[in-house]
Amino acid sequence: MAYADDWGGADPHAHGRARRRLFLMSSLVGMTPAIRRLIPDLGCRRMAFIPTASYAADYGAANRLMHWWWRALGVDVHVVDLTDARRWRIHDELRRADVFYVCGGNTFYLMHCLQSSGAAGIIRERVAQGVPYLGESAGAVAAAPSIDYIAPMDERPAMVGKSAAPVPGLALSAYRVVPHVHGLALGRAAAHIVRAHAADPRFVPLRNDQALVVAGTQARVFTTRAVLPLAM
Repeated sequence: MAYADDWGGADPHAHGRARRRLFLMSSLVGMTPAIRRLIPDLGCRRMAFIPTASYAADYGAANRLMHWWWRALGVDVHVVDLTDARRWRIHDELRRADVFYVCGGNTFYLMHCLQSSGAAGIIRERVAQGVPYLGESAGAVAAAPSIDYIAPMDERPAMVGKSAAPVPGLALSAYRVVPHVHGLALGRAAAHIVRAHAADPRFVPLRNDQALVVAGTQARVFTTRAVLPLAM
């Protein structure tokens, strides 16, 4: 299915939209061939691997291990911990990276750390310059203009607070990805979100074998049959 990534109004990052390359997925499993088509020289790139969302998820350890998968593919992986008190190191790694990979986990915790570390602005700037962004689960949700819609799936950690104020996302795309549709663990929450926003075409439901691929101003849903859609 194809989409036009149209903001329907003022886009704060309109100058960089033509150069965007986003790969927003529920799960990395089975997606490597499609990612290579989006980024043919992937094996020659320096990756900023951001595992932070996984620190606030029960299943986070499995997500963090995926940096070994990328290393096995020949990618120059640099793990960037957004909780590192040395902000200069976070900023340096993000500015030197030529591909971003943002792990799954808790989206509210992820955005809290992206904002408090100063990483959010750097990622927006670099994506507008053409640096590809690969987001898995929470990492895919974080690409939206706001992330409040994911509340039925992700609990707000205490540090984020219970304020009614909207929680902004990275605003890399006008779309709001809903991951894990029909999944065993998170499928019920995903179905609730999809029903609540059924009339809004900006919400894109994704099974675990699907990804939203954004290239410039065009977007489409990619499906691979390489994984069991019900997992997770």
